Amino acid sequence: MMANKFIIILLFNLLLFSCTKREGLIQNPQRLADIERMLRVQKEMTSKSLLPVWDVFNQKLSPPEKQAMEFIYAYMPLSDLADYKPEYFLKNVQLSLQARREMTWGGSIPEEEFLHFVLPVRVNNENLDHFREVMYPEIKERVKGMGMKQAALEINHWCHEKVNYRGTDSRTSAPLSTIKKTFGRCGEETTFTVSAMRAAGIPARQVYTPRWAHTDDNHAWVEVWINGKWYFMGACEPDVDLNMGWFSEPSHRTMLVHTRAYGRYFGPEDVVTAADRFSELNLTSNYATVKKVTISVKNADGTPADSAKVEYQLYNYAEYYPIATGYTNEKGLTSLHTGLGDLIIWASKDGKLAYQKLSVPQEDTLQLVLNQTVPVNHSESFDLVPPHAVKVALNVIEEARKANDLRLAREDSFRNATMKTFKDSAWIAGFAERIKLPVDTIARFIQLSYGNWDQIGAFLEKNTPKYRNLTLEMAIQLADKDYSDTPDSVLTDHLVTTAQLGVQKLVPSSELFNRYVLSPRIALENLSPWRSFLANSFGQAMAQSSRSTISVLVNWINENIRINREANKHSRAPLTPIGVYNLRVADPESRNIFFVAACRTFGIPARLNPETQIPEYNQKGEW
Repeated sequence: MMANKFIIILLFNLLLFSCTKREGLIQNPQRLADIERMLRVQKEMTSKSLLPVWDVFNQKLSPPEKQAMEFIYAYMPLSDLADYKPEYFLKNVQLSLQARREMTWGGSIPEEEFLHFVLPVRVNNENLDHFREVMYPEIKERVKGMGMKQAALEINHWCHEKVNYRGTDSRTSAPLSTIKKTFGRCGEETTFTVSAMRAAGIPARQVYTPRWAHTDDNHAWVEVWINGKWYFMGACEPDVDLNMGWFSEPSHRTMLVHTRAYGRYFGPEDVVTAADRFSELNLTSNYATVKKVTISVKNADGTPADSAKVEYQLYNYAEYYPIATGYTNEKGLTSLHTGLGDLIIWASKDGKLAYQKLSVPQEDTLQLVLNQTVPVNHSESFDLVPPHAVKVALNVIEEARKANDLRLAREDSFRNATMKTFKDSAWIAGFAERIKLPVDTIARFIQLSYGNWDQIGAFLEKNTPKYRNLTLEMAIQLADKDYSDTPDSVLTDHLVTTAQLGVQKLVPSSELFNRYVLSPRIALENLSPWRSFLANSFGQAMAQSSRSTISVLVNWINENIRINREANKHSRAPLTPIGVYNLRVADPESRNIFFVAACRTFGIPARLNPETQIPEYNQKGEW
């Protein structure tokens, strides 16, 4: 009897252990330990924050929700800690777990791929939005009954219906904003497409060659993980099958193709950069023949140069562009898997440098001695050869190609129908007459707003009666992309707060006032309603003291906002000035933007220097 009881208890414990193991989202002990370590780092970094960053973990979470949130928060960049509420990330975690349950392939996604390439909302340096929440029902219905591969191809067709290629500035639009204007550059198309794939529970990542070796330019595309293997596709460029795209042949000539994985990566792929909050993976071997090159760096006395910076430079756009950067180990060595072309290797440490051409097909090692300083009035000639062209046979049945072309044309018509809802010149003329503004001036605002015309129109119509001149001047100061993705509420916050504070009379020049006080645009940040927040948070006394002595503001920033140069490198999106104030820690760029924003709120003309990006304020006409 006792033996039977013992067996029953043992079986129960085994069953309990099995269920617990199955329920746990994260099983890798190394990853669990790193998450625990990084949570301590993140909590210490945010210890002076005014935000309830960690309160979300006090509520009841399921075990998968808790582990997913711990993973997200352990590696979260400063921009996301500062500017998005914990409830936002919890909702997106829940949607990821929902897709994992509801999609037939959900249970087959390994831990590594799910955590790095499904769970994270962030793809690039875009501002985050509610894409997953808004679009999951539509995408789910679109791929109903499909297998994983067919679903991935279908989602790319869905993306093409909504977005096509057009060049824009380097600020990356959020997916919903890209849909709203119906176009984006390759970085925006890939951000949008990856977001759509991840919403459906399909592992996806933005893949990037920082510079082509054979021509001036760069490019980004998408990889999707299907049944154990990564495949590529052109974002919003659906083809007959996976591993097809206009860049199929150029990709075989790359010197470097890489992607960024959210968090510390413990998988099998080659890691170029292992930062605390992200890992940069070298994917070149997925496309081109590669070779491992090792760089040996020595000091002038012949000893190994530890921690020397080594740049692998590729000639493109009339410059030697570092496609990858490494640092030597204690033996003075660093290495890279790269394509079969020529590079310039540039090593530096403590003001000393060395450089030399490396022909990868002929050499696999290069030794440099740090015995030079930056040359003056010196020139050299290099004959640099890219990897040779490779013919790629796609083997596409002609009927399949024709069918895909017909489908692309039909999808173009869907997108064109959306574009027809944008406001034309006749509507703009009538709108200008109604609100009594010059049509020649506001036509540009409405045309560049595309699907955001209702927000720009509301800003103009609501504010013109009381603030006619200020409304026009503020609208003129915006960047082209601002018209297409900035809400009326943000612009109105800046306009009304500036008017109510009465700071215009403090600035002697209308140009200084319009460009460097009234304008909400400082760098390439996403516009946010920081002006009323900063005015209320600092108060009039602080504003007056700062106008009298700028060191009052400088000292406040130095005493209250800590600099962290590493914690925002994954997102590279600046924190909003509100986020900087609340989080009390920022990267240098975000703190500089914060200084300019505070100055403008106080009526002090300020900017980032166009050449150096150093923050400046204007006093008596001098910067």
